[in-house]
Amino acid sequence: MITEVVVSPWKSKQDRRQGRSVKKDAVLLAAARLFNERGFAGTSLDDIAQSLNVTKPTLYYYIENKEQVLFECVKRGLEVLRESIRAATQHGLQARDCLRIAMENYAEVVTSDFGLCVIRVGEDPLSEAKRQEMRALKREIDAEFHQLIEQGMDEGWIAQGDSKIASFTVVGALSGIGRWYRPGVHGARSLQEAVQHCIEMLMHGALNMPTHADSAALDGAVAPNFQQLGAERQLMEAAMPQIRRELHSGGRMIRCFYQRPSTIAEMLIVALEQNPDGEALVVSGLHLTWRELYTAATRCAAGLSGRGVAPGERVAMFMANCSEFVIATYACAWIGAVVVPINARARTPEVQYILEDSGATVLLCASDLAQMVPATAAVPGLMHRFVAGPTVAAPFESFSVLMQESPLATPTMRQEEDLAALLYTSGTTGKPKGAMLSHLNIVHSAMNFALTMQLTNQDRSMLAVPMNHVTGLVGQLYTMLYCQGCVVVMPQFKALEFARLAALERITHTVMVPAMYNLCLLLPGLADHDLSRWRIGAFGGSPMPPASIEALARKLPTLALMNAYGATETSSPAAIMPADMTNGRTDSVGITVPCGEICVVDETGCEMPHGKIGELWIKGPMVVGGYWNNPEATATEFCDGYWRSGDIGTMDTQGFVRILDRKKDVINRGGYKVFCAEVENLLAQHSAVIESAVVGVPCSVLGERVHAFVCVSVLDDSTQAQAFQALCSAELSDYKVPETWTIGTDPLPRNPNGKVMKRELRRSMHAALT
Repeated sequence: MITEVVVSPWKSKQDRRQGRSVKKDAVLLAAARLFNERGFAGTSLDDIAQSLNVTKPTLYYYIENKEQVLFECVKRGLEVLRESIRAATQHGLQARDCLRIAMENYAEVVTSDFGLCVIRVGEDPLSEAKRQEMRALKREIDAEFHQLIEQGMDEGWIAQGDSKIASFTVVGALSGIGRWYRPGVHGARSLQEAVQHCIEMLMHGALNMPTHADSAALDGAVAPNFQQLGAERQLMEAAMPQIRRELHSGGRMIRCFYQRPSTIAEMLIVALEQNPDGEALVVSGLHLTWRELYTAATRCAAGLSGRGVAPGERVAMFMANCSEFVIATYACAWIGAVVVPINARARTPEVQYILEDSGATVLLCASDLAQMVPATAAVPGLMHRFVAGPTVAAPFESFSVLMQESPLATPTMRQEEDLAALLYTSGTTGKPKGAMLSHLNIVHSAMNFALTMQLTNQDRSMLAVPMNHVTGLVGQLYTMLYCQGCVVVMPQFKALEFARLAALERITHTVMVPAMYNLCLLLPGLADHDLSRWRIGAFGGSPMPPASIEALARKLPTLALMNAYGATETSSPAAIMPADMTNGRTDSVGITVPCGEICVVDETGCEMPHGKIGELWIKGPMVVGGYWNNPEATATEFCDGYWRSGDIGTMDTQGFVRILDRKKDVINRGGYKVFCAEVENLLAQHSAVIESAVVGVPCSVLGERVHAFVCVSVLDDSTQAQAFQALCSAELSDYKVPETWTIGTDPLPRNPNGKVMKRELRRSMHAALT
């Protein structure tokens, strides 16, 4: 806590003789420091006066209100910036050196008390009229850099491009240092290194020198990624871990972090050693430290081992977000078992298929989902069934019996290429495929998240997406294990409860789908919750509307949005948008993660030049080796260590990836992927269905909803929407069930090759909706 804000010019008689400008400086500095410490709302004019030992009427002689402080801080920063440019020019420095000096001085501004005050407070406490004034003042800062950058492009010492975007990138990246910097936490050397690193990356990124080579030519170089492109969350006290190429299973030569944990169990040991009393898990009123979570996990591991669960055996988990899921996940890692998460919204046929295909010998189930578990005779290989919850009936045993053993002191030794998790993902055939995530995959994905988002053991991640999905499991649960941070679990996302819990638990980090952020924006009382510690808002699964990005920037100025693009087959992230670049690049999903490679190829498998459209192929230590018991799909979707994503897109010369279309027939419903073939295959089983086509309908909240066009032989009670809805509800997860229907006896439109023209169907739906 601050004990004395600033030395007061009113402290002694000699001090009181200081001029008005000196005293006004003292007032502004005192106010800025109080705002940084207590927040804008938590600081009054009385507080400022008291800190300087003056009366409030005296204070009014220097500032009229708190809002004036913010404007004065921005003006001072602008004066410093302009003076540095003038001084550099007067000394006859080269234009490129003038730009570098301007960036260095602006970095000093944003990390000063005044700059930190502006960044931390933002525009939120201002009226709309004052916000417009503030933005106009900030645009003057953009204009100073824009003038220098435009000059550089005209004179040829900066590569041609959009000078406005370049200036926005420079200001955003340097301002990001202010968001990252914490006085008392980061030393002077760390700050200096961060500033220089950011500037160097900008000079070789947005402000790079022109090249005489054809920018569209292929040189065989690895696509730019977080090592090569400057970004706020790349600014770390420690350098990015060394990367080297390694030969791994299947003869894949891939780029890996040289120093890394070998297994998930090793990460748990490190968490216990380095942060034993740090909070690890918060869920439904339960708070566990890493020591307590370690004890619970190793007790569960002993219980599973006592039931004969051997390394490599599959343990299925059919439950929503809960403490038992977390404990069992770490327990499986401890004994070398393989976790097989099953979506809590799955129905009996889906559960049975995954249990049979994975060969699971143990099932851990939530009590409210027990009725969805197939009968014992239907899955004879399932030897043990445990239920978490108050109600236990045969053939289930209580999960609590697994927790009665003494902790298992030593983990089972596993290799990093051993299987750690089987995550089932649907495909164009409609049959789910088990993506095989190894320890190597998971460790690298956790490190990619942690390094690009600059996560530490001080971070607290709100886990509001399903843990049984790759985002919740890898992007948050395993990532916080690597960071030794805390996971705050929401059993089910509800916007109002999210805001309340995020404020109560001092959340700093989330990974959610855009629909969840949009629902938060719709809360009328969002400003009533203190979300000032929430600094990273990662999103993926679908694009974030620009209007949502702008609204979040207004309402949550401390929140940096980061698009994270990936899939189950990539163990989550393959590309991440650097912090503070989201607003300027809303059409991009980011740049390749540190160890990854993304290649844009044509239909023959040849690499395309920058800017050309093709399919995205992804390679790296986070890419799975293939699909469980499915060599045909593995051979089809993997090639030379690359996973064929099925996404059509481009990559520019700076490495920013854009997704233009889906090669696969898939609907994105609020982050849940609905493969149309799965629904169409089920409808085809109905005796009256001749053909069907499932398409996505635009939705402002979820992105898309599911609509089915069905051609039937006869229109009667059995072919009404209610009948088809009941058929789908009995067999499919609820989010896959079409919500709206078009049913008739007319054939669906087809092209000359006989393929159903879904584009025409979508167009007709859009016309009907508008």
